[in-house]
Amino acid sequence: MSKTRRALILAGGGYVASSWEIGLVTGMADSGLDVRDTDLLVGTSAGARVAVDLTSGRSLKEFYQQRVGPDGPSLEQPPQIDWARIRAGVDDAKQSGGSPTEILRRYGQLALVVGAGTASDRRATVSRQLSSRTWPKQRVLIPAVNAETGERRAFDRESGIDLVDAIIATTASFGSPAMFFDGHHYIDGGYYSSDNADLAIGYERILILAFRSPPQAMRVVPVEAGVDILRAAGAQVEVIHPDEETMAALAPTGGQMNPAPGKPAAIAGRLQGQRRANEHLLSFWG
Repeated sequence: MSKTRRALILAGGGYVASSWEIGLVTGMADSGLDVRDTDLLVGTSAGARVAVDLTSGRSLKEFYQQRVGPDGPSLEQPPQIDWARIRAGVDDAKQSGGSPTEILRRYGQLALVVGAGTASDRRATVSRQLSSRTWPKQRVLIPAVNAETGERRAFDRESGIDLVDAIIATTASFGSPAMFFDGHHYIDGGYYSSDNADLAIGYERILILAFRSPPQAMRVVPVEAGVDILRAAGAQVEVIHPDEETMAALAPTGGQMNPAPGKPAAIAGRLQGQRRANEHLLSFWG
């Protein structure tokens, strides 16, 4: 009998989302469910950093403590950009219609215009933040969007790209410089989808950890579309969003990209993970 193949999807959403994911995975492990034992991890944008942590061989509690301790990780300063211009450009790209690739090509044109500096300017900071700088043995996919063509590309250890550069690519949001690799510029994989769950097609059991996207989200493909694709292919899929208790804990903390909400997000995530590691989820993953 063949072994059931499992995939863990780690969506983007900034520092708060990644802190919640670290807390959630830690809480599930507290209750006997260690989802690091997976055949595939798909990490998008901030979720890619979590994928690196989970495959680094270091303890979950170490990463959890980094999020809740007094000395949190050093974060990049957000780029100073004209958000009104960005929002207008994104709205225009969507309203012009076409396929996701056509919309994302317009995103790419905008990103190349508003991006400041070069990817090498981010390299030292991103490298310092990562728990590992080499691709793990476990299969990890890190999606990014080709700014010239609008096509999505999923980087892995066979792609020839350095892990640090793959992280730079998938976190190259508007205002940040695109990552140049293999003759093309790449931007944030979250612009295609916050989760890119459909990259796990062919796996039988898939667990998705994802913040709910707000109505004004820039992503083109919603999580529900990826779930539909996976289920149509015969996969069993479980999606975990922040529950009511978690959202109540995050409500007073401010924006997702700020470092201050990282601690309450991690704490709330851990408690939610302990609640969710029930008999159903244990059976699903096992």
